[in-house]
Amino acid sequence: MSLKSNRMGLVIKRTLIKNYQLINEGGKILKIGLPFNGDGPGGACSWIKNFTKYCRENGHKITYSFDSNVDIFVNIANFSPYEKLIDLKESGVKLVHRMDGIFLDYMMDKNLAQTLNQDLAMRILLADLIIYQSHFSKLLTRKLIPDREIPGVIIYNGADTTLFSPEGPILEKPKEKKVILSIAYWGTSLYSIDSLTIIRNIAREFINDSSIEFWVFGMTKPIIDGSFFSELPNVTRVDLTKPIERKEMPRYLRTADLILHTRSNEACSNLIIEAMNVGKPIVGLNSGSTPELLADAGLMGECESSLDSFPTVNILDVCDKIRQIFQSYSIYQEKIQMRSKLFTQKIMCEKYLKELEALLTTTVN
Repeated sequence: MSLKSNRMGLVIKRTLIKNYQLINEGGKILKIGLPFNGDGPGGACSWIKNFTKYCRENGHKITYSFDSNVDIFVNIANFSPYEKLIDLKESGVKLVHRMDGIFLDYMMDKNLAQTLNQDLAMRILLADLIIYQSHFSKLLTRKLIPDREIPGVIIYNGADTTLFSPEGPILEKPKEKKVILSIAYWGTSLYSIDSLTIIRNIAREFINDSSIEFWVFGMTKPIIDGSFFSELPNVTRVDLTKPIERKEMPRYLRTADLILHTRSNEACSNLIIEAMNVGKPIVGLNSGSTPELLADAGLMGECESSLDSFPTVNILDVCDKIRQIFQSYSIYQEKIQMRSKLFTQKIMCEKYLKELEALLTTTVN
């Protein structure tokens, strides 16, 4: 190689270092690719909306395509075709995998779960960096790929506090009633039925308590109609035919007196984080990442958690936890509001951008 070529290489390297240093000063925009625009239900869509909004507000460029004219591409679950990720990697684009959960056998057909997990593992192994949503998310990755340690960091999800806040409009509700709300994108049919059965069994224990009623909203696939709760007059509002729009979610959360969350083995529940930021006490299951998120700010029902089957839940213990919340309501409300300060969109996105910048700077060096 000639002396001129060496000098040119040094100039290019110094220029790249200078440009990436400017990121921290707000002078260089990051170009980040995502697999789709986040339209739809579920946690991945919520994250894309939050991340896109924050990045664009801070001058960074987000594209929803597999164009190689980006600095970094963030893959999510199985949304990116494997061949497209290969093309990006060969073009010199750094790949980041945002790690959610894995496909568990009790959620769907076992053969389908196995196939989807194999596809997921292939995508993870291409990544230059994994961002886990929780310690539990990291545990799931080790289960999926036990013989390989991939560089990664843990960054919890965060809520948009301009949308999810204690102040704002609510829905109509009976003044003399306490509303226990369960709301989610419930997922596959098998998973939905298990989660909703827990709610039905809990509501049955409160059937003679005229001060409490249950609301259940969100989408199931395939749709489970309201007759699932028809025997229970205290389950007064049910709609499992459509997802709740993100902009409407704060109204539902603010209206409730308590959030009952019965999904299991979640990598990082957006619903829990959003409810925190609205300031509502939460009762969940001692499963998945829920203990990491709630700590002592909420209460969790006893369950024998497993990755092979839906947890066996102690229904009476969950009911006791609900009663404890109502008996010390202001204490848990204050705890949850304090805890919510750890899970904001700003904190989440700043941590993501810091890791992306570090990945690019390391590449230059």
